[in-house]
Amino acid sequence: MLARDRGEVLFVVGAGASYPAPSSLPDFGGLVADIYAEIDASMSGALAAVRTPGGSRWDNVPDLLTHEQRTELKFFSQNEYDVTLGMLERRIDGDPSKLSTMRRAAQIVLNRTTAPNTLHTALVRLGQRFGQTLLVTTNFDRLLGLAAKEAGYSDTSYALGQIPNPSRSTEFAGILHIHGMLPLKREKGSALILTDQDFGDAYLRRHAVTSFLYDAARIFHLVLVGYSANDSPVRYLLNAIAADERHFVDLKPRYAFIGCDPSDGRTPIEWQSRGITPITYDRANNHKALEDVLTRWSEIIPNKKNGNRLKVHLANIAALDPDSVDGKDAQSFLHYYVRRSNPSEQTDLAGILSQKGSSPKWLAFLNQIIRNTAKGR
Repeated sequence: MLARDRGEVLFVVGAGASYPAPSSLPDFGGLVADIYAEIDASMSGALAAVRTPGGSRWDNVPDLLTHEQRTELKFFSQNEYDVTLGMLERRIDGDPSKLSTMRRAAQIVLNRTTAPNTLHTALVRLGQRFGQTLLVTTNFDRLLGLAAKEAGYSDTSYALGQIPNPSRSTEFAGILHIHGMLPLKREKGSALILTDQDFGDAYLRRHAVTSFLYDAARIFHLVLVGYSANDSPVRYLLNAIAADERHFVDLKPRYAFIGCDPSDGRTPIEWQSRGITPITYDRANNHKALEDVLTRWSEIIPNKKNGNRLKVHLANIAALDPDSVDGKDAQSFLHYYVRRSNPSEQTDLAGILSQKGSSPKWLAFLNQIIRNTAKGR
């Protein structure tokens, strides 16, 4: 939390942020299926069959498909969605100089909603750095920018060749769409990184995205939100972020919010093996826990817009028993709050913790934190 307050955290936002209603956008696999529904509906039943848990294998689907279609179905079933789209584009579109039918279909699918959700709002609040919004996203949609505008924050967005180089400067800012972005009203969009050729060009040939992420990982703690390690396009991103620390010794620790079942011990290890520290949460109820924790975090960051919410939070802490489970959790927040507060804020906090009905242990705890903090400076 202190690193975020110091402007040393960079949130990297994936498709999972746009799942919750009212945004309700698909993941990459869902996007591919929706693109087929737009331009090759004869594949829809087969795609649904292989995507359903316990459904048909790609080579057992009874639909009458061409050899090209069944090959695309094979790669789709292996979660290689970028390869699938590359094959579809080459099959459907012959002129590479024009915006392809496949890419027009992608825009139609993604333009179905312009409604940001509470997770977008929380990320925009958390992404405030020196008075400006700073977020990286692989999403094509413009929902983070719309959420920023609705909340009264800066919403300047960049894509691909326009993205500024990572810097410690207070001027390094923007909503940075490293895989491209859709147009929005009068604002121009950019090309979208969709196919295996697109990813190979951006990550391997020109190194545009890879170099950006390497530089960012040296300056910021990267925190991934809304990602799964299952599909191949995400692996391009993870391979770039999880660079070999033997060659890049100045990389800062990197983190990822990971939704999994409480009994799942393998998924966190999968992320750890890539050099990324997992922050796990229960994925039940469509990842509701992620929305809750990020919204709560964004509402208690000490700043002008959170003034009233913060006072309510501190008053609720004062009403707790310091020795209870909730009280122990609250102690961690008070450690953080005191370390980043000034003497005036500490005096106000003492007044809140000494209100009628509060445990006298809170004041003793506060005094101890202040003394320890002063020693550490």
